[in-house]
Amino acid sequence: MEAKLKLILKQIPWSLVLKAAAFSLAWLFLPAWISFVLALYFYFWPFFHSRKLLFPFVLFLLFALGLPGTFWFAAVLGAIFFSILGIKNLIFVNRFGNHQFLAFLLFFLAELSFFFSVERWNDWRAPFLSLGTGLLFFFLTRQLLRYVEPPKEMGLPLGSPASLGAGIGSFLVWQLSLAILFLPLNPLYQTALLFLVTVILADFLLERARGRLDRRKLLTDFSIFFIIVSFILISAEWGL
Repeated sequence: MEAKLKLILKQIPWSLVLKAAAFSLAWLFLPAWISFVLALYFYFWPFFHSRKLLFPFVLFLLFALGLPGTFWFAAVLGAIFFSILGIKNLIFVNRFGNHQFLAFLLFFLAELSFFFSVERWNDWRAPFLSLGTGLLFFFLTRQLLRYVEPPKEMGLPLGSPASLGAGIGSFLVWQLSLAILFLPLNPLYQTALLFLVTVILADFLLERARGRLDRRKLLTDFSIFFIIVSFILISAEWGL
């Protein structure tokens, strides 16, 4: 038992844990500029592969500047920063799985911020902010598709099938985020609905690109979607 525990502890990238924890604590307790400088230093040193995850890193900084200083948001931001550093510095063996986890966390924060910023469908900001959620889906999903596309499409030009699928998915996320605003639900329930659809759409596109999409997979995704949506709609307090 002791040997297994030592093996598990040895496999943990403690340098990443300490960097993510240092950022989270600085973000929670110190002036914003200190955590901002720490994030920049940890990301750009070493400079190796800095461009690869620049888009998620900029999103991470924007969320860090805009989110309220609570323990839970500090934990989420720490997990995001941990994933970014691990993928960028090639520390994670399963970079695709960790990049997918990173994208889903960014989806969640973006959609949570959207529904707490726009509480009514007739808010003039709704079309613009909802478009932002759609664009976020497009760019993050295209990054994930680079792991599974054939070598000739690694660049993923805008006319490629993968980019077209990501574009259709982003349009659906954009429209659905507007449609959910019409439901008299708490922003948390609205976020849960949109996040569920976002995850299933991204998973659908990734499995299709990998050639692993079949009837069984579709039935499984639909069953999960139906069960979770039913639970959300039944448990929600409808503000009619």
